[in-house]
Amino acid sequence: MLAFSTNWNASRHRDGSKIVQEILDLGFDTIELGHGLSVSQLHGIRGAFKSGGFNVISVHNFCPMPVEVTVDNPDCYEFTSHRSQERERAFKLTRQTLETAKEFGARFVVLHLGRIVALRGMTDSLLKELEAEGVASRDYNRSKLEVVRKREKNARVYLDRVMAILEPLVEDASNADITLVVENRSDFEAIPTERELLELLQYFDSPHLRYWHDFGHAQMRESLGLLDHAQWLKQISPYAVGAHLQDARWPDEDHLIPFEGEIPFDRLVPLLPSSLPYILELSTKAMPEAIGAATAKWKSLFQS
Repeated sequence: MLAFSTNWNASRHRDGSKIVQEILDLGFDTIELGHGLSVSQLHGIRGAFKSGGFNVISVHNFCPMPVEVTVDNPDCYEFTSHRSQERERAFKLTRQTLETAKEFGARFVVLHLGRIVALRGMTDSLLKELEAEGVASRDYNRSKLEVVRKREKNARVYLDRVMAILEPLVEDASNADITLVVENRSDFEAIPTERELLELLQYFDSPHLRYWHDFGHAQMRESLGLLDHAQWLKQISPYAVGAHLQDARWPDEDHLIPFEGEIPFDRLVPLLPSSLPYILELSTKAMPEAIGAATAKWKSLFQS
């Protein structure tokens, strides 16, 4: 199934009903309520939802955005923050997103779990060296190894913070019959890495905490030499319940329309469960005609 994220056009409309209508005009009847939606935009979407004509499959944390945050920033509060009040704010806002999901009958709430604060900027530094030296460079690989060592040394306390916050949230999700899904991230300072994510999923062992694959994010990790995209999908497939669909170009250009970048979808999609919903999460620059053509191609390849 193909659905569509409001991230594409939310910045163009104050009225939430217009956000929905523009997506419906593309031929979609199922949407994801993306991060960055304001309270007033959500009110307009609520009115459109009551009139019928579309379904909501997923909601991306935080939704709505907190009133004190004036720009779209899903990482404005992080589960990993060293400030307890910020972690508490992230927890309460996630509970609010769960309420949004319940209201719209969504099956999934998509989560970012935070970053290792002390290592902010680490991926940007790696990217600069990658572009200058190339992934096979000895100097680049030394730098990459040092980054991995630093991260391993610092990660445990942040992962423990995440697990403590997830405990009550997984229970809340279970009570609401909603699945919290952890999205893979592109930056290496983000929590969790692939290994840490498997640890989280195995620790909770709950159908209400699962994995959400972002193709563009994984491709950037592969560009950095930190991940084998196909190998990762084979490993995580039993936990995968959905995906953000976008294409990407080396080394870090993402949110492209599928088939306009370098991701080998024909090789990767068969590695995931056939029942997965795919949510198009595209740049605001993506044009309707190109979206329509890519959608038709996707359906002919993977839904025929």
